[in-house]
Amino acid sequence: MTNRSTSPCSRQIQFAGKVRTFNLNDPRVLAMILGGAKLKQVAKMVTIARLGIGRAPLAGQYGDTPEACHKRFLEQVYSATDVENVIALGLIGGGMAEDEAFALVDEHVTGKPLAANALIASETIAAFCDRSEKTKQTP
Repeated sequence: MTNRSTSPCSRQIQFAGKVRTFNLNDPRVLAMILGGAKLKQVAKMVTIARLGIGRAPLAGQYGDTPEACHKRFLEQVYSATDVENVIALGLIGGGMAEDEAFALVDEHVTGKPLAANALIASETIAAFCDRSEKTKQTP
């Protein structure tokens, strides 16, 4: 298993008063994003309730893949849900417990101005997508 803090897809970002690890390249997070595990099989019900039963956590304009979400950030057509879910999933992938990740999102993202948090989410999804693109290009 890849070390969460040294993965090329992880980022150390100042959030909620301290530097935290954000990583979408974690097996649990990938299962939630890519559908490798049905959301009802995810370990904690709070994760299911927060990300939406039957709804892909990155669903939106252009589709529900990380690449589609990244495109929404690049074109600045992302939603508040995109920002909240990318930050929550990034924190979970960085090693934070689901309850703690969602509590931080509730306190520091939900209902707050999007700009600063959108930068964090954009950096998190870009790190994942940039690494995915490099992997695809390597023979």
